Amino acid sequence: MRPLRLRRVVGLEGRANDVVFYPAPRPVTPPHKLGALVFFGGDVQDYPEIMQAHRDYRNYLKYNLENTARMLGHNFPTKHVVVVKPSRIEYKSFSCYDNFVPGNNAGVPDHTPTHSALLHLERLLQGVSCRLKSLPTAELLEAASALPEEIDIEDLPVNLQKTQRAVGGAGAGSAPHEPSVVWWREGLRLEQCPLTLVGFSKGCVVLNQFIYEFHYANTLTPGDDHMRRLMSGISAMYWLDGGHAGTKNTWLTARSLLETLARLNINIYVHVSPYQVEDEGRPWIGREERAFTALLRKLGAKVKRYLHEQPGAPHSLHMHFEVLTSFATRTRNDTDDDQM
Repeated sequence: MRPLRLRRVVGLEGRANDVVFYPAPRPVTPPHKLGALVFFGGDVQDYPEIMQAHRDYRNYLKYNLENTARMLGHNFPTKHVVVVKPSRIEYKSFSCYDNFVPGNNAGVPDHTPTHSALLHLERLLQGVSCRLKSLPTAELLEAASALPEEIDIEDLPVNLQKTQRAVGGAGAGSAPHEPSVVWWREGLRLEQCPLTLVGFSKGCVVLNQFIYEFHYANTLTPGDDHMRRLMSGISAMYWLDGGHAGTKNTWLTARSLLETLARLNINIYVHVSPYQVEDEGRPWIGREERAFTALLRKLGAKVKRYLHEQPGAPHSLHMHFEVLTSFATRTRNDTDDDQM
């Protein structure tokens, strides 16, 4: 199944994000339930043709958003994968997740507990489900097996007409595709799936924003049943080598915020590389990450930490990106319910 691009999916109050969707390969056996994995990527990551056209970023082409969706789908086969593209990428480099957290043109966050990032995520998942259900089955089947990888799903009507003209004499009764390829579309409600949230590099600012909103909901609006339901639907959160251009809050260390996170009983995974946490030019990143992990453990949170070392290797962007390809393999050996 080819990852499906959905352009400008509308979420909360007119906010819109492009999304790359990759469905789970097969249903699960009850009482197990299919989950949804939502991924927020880092700087440089974009559609493959955009990365290929960039003089420097073509070196990291294998980490484009579509390949990332495939990789996540392979390693988390019981989850639908939703890759959320940032609302803007400044200077063809800096991912800015304005719809989830305010920030400057380098994507450095300005966290506020009232930005409604969680509500936007819920509406965005609803929008993805509705968009996929509205697409004709023939278009999805064509996207699944016949079209070039760079084609957007919404471009399919024109391409389908070309394909139909080209094969018009092949026999109207032929059925080259099995409808079961799109089994996942019936009853699809991503917003009701158990959620696994994954942030890589810059994308971790979105997970940090969620922590601010968890705390606000728990302390200032404890009677908000809707927010409590949203928070209870999150089963796991992955911080993958978090980083941004600011000089603080790469990792959150405020005790009150982390106390709230610990109480939610979410499975927390921290994956880091020497590229970030041993960078002598940015020593605060390592200090903050150690404080984040240590305090969560002290507070009784279910947290696991992995350092992805490559002895003798330079602390390069390649080392940083390798966390993406190796994190799922490491955690697949864990026995918690989120991975089963």
